Amino acid sequence: MLIFKLMYLLRGYVIVRLKASNCEKIINLLRRKGIRMWDVEKNKESVRFKISYEDYRKYEEILRETKTEAVSKKGFALKLRKLRVRKGFIVGLFILFICLYIISSLVWSVQIVGTTNLTAKEIMRTLDENSIKIPIAHTAIKTKKIEALLYSRFENFKFVEVYIEGSNLIIFVKEKDSEKAEIKTNEPSSIISVKNAIINKVIAKSGQPVVKEGDVVYEGQTLVMGMVKNKNSDEFMMVPSEGTIYGKTYYNFEMKEEKLREIETATNKSKNVYYLQINGNGIKIIGDKDPYENYNYREKIINIPIISNLSDIALVKGTYYEQELKPFEIDEATAKNTMTVNMYDDLLKKCGADAKILKSSINFSEDEKYYYLRAQIEIIEDIGEKVRLYPMMPADNEDGTT
Repeated sequence: MLIFKLMYLLRGYVIVRLKASNCEKIINLLRRKGIRMWDVEKNKESVRFKISYEDYRKYEEILRETKTEAVSKKGFALKLRKLRVRKGFIVGLFILFICLYIISSLVWSVQIVGTTNLTAKEIMRTLDENSIKIPIAHTAIKTKKIEALLYSRFENFKFVEVYIEGSNLIIFVKEKDSEKAEIKTNEPSSIISVKNAIINKVIAKSGQPVVKEGDVVYEGQTLVMGMVKNKNSDEFMMVPSEGTIYGKTYYNFEMKEEKLREIETATNKSKNVYYLQINGNGIKIIGDKDPYENYNYREKIINIPIISNLSDIALVKGTYYEQELKPFEIDEATAKNTMTVNMYDDLLKKCGADAKILKSSINFSEDEKYYYLRAQIEIIEDIGEKVRLYPMMPADNEDGTT
């Protein structure tokens, strides 16, 4: 809000008064026209509010028709027009403003949250070793680089967030919990299906296969059981399952491509706009925003000598390049190739790396607006996934014995 008021203080604003019985209706009408208003004050006789000087000039006729009168006009830009002060005086005021802002745009302290004092000292030492010392300008602080630095330096950090709040550099840290023990390869496990499929081949190195070639299986169904009968008794024991189960899977695709598209082509027209960038917020100085209906926009940051090195202040040159929308007809061969490539890209995301295509059925059709692709792909792939088995705890009897 402070930046917003500062922006309009520089560019100029108008305090207007509305005298009408239907004030609310007129205010809603002005808002629908795109007039931005603030500091609205209502009394028994009238309503006072502020609007930008640009909106006042642009909608002056509408404001006059709605019986809205200007009470006063304020702002640095308007004062310059009236006083026509010397250029040296303007430059002096600008430099004074920049100097005052430089003082408030430096980081004077570092706060570390979420860790012990010992770790906080290590973080401060790491910052010093990498030439991050206070006081320091906001522009010299790259929060993402500091986060990456701390991640590489401290392996026990689970989460690091670095941000600037006023004149403080805040480092929020969350350390990792103690790692759980990894599951050993010799622990009991079964193999289940991760997809609906028809079994093509079962290769079981250990465990008890419960499906055979030609069986239809569904997602989540057990393929190899980690329970085998003990050779020396009638009891069953849990073992780790190892093996590969190949299954036939089917993937269906439906895609479409437009026959006629509108593409943007560049013209030779362009317009520039200039901003004063302060702490990441831009204040427009010269030029118009969105001068064309269709455009490409590019920005170039122009650093001000000395000032940009000490503070987050720079000039930004934005260029709008006009674009025209022209119809472009897609031929049948291009559309078929595009849809086929997209289909196989989607297929690679859905099936395993060792999958093989057995059969594919691809049909193309078209209507007045679109080309269509409908396809069914038959795949052979590994459909198994190992899951851990847990021993069942014996139930307690009613008398408390087990």
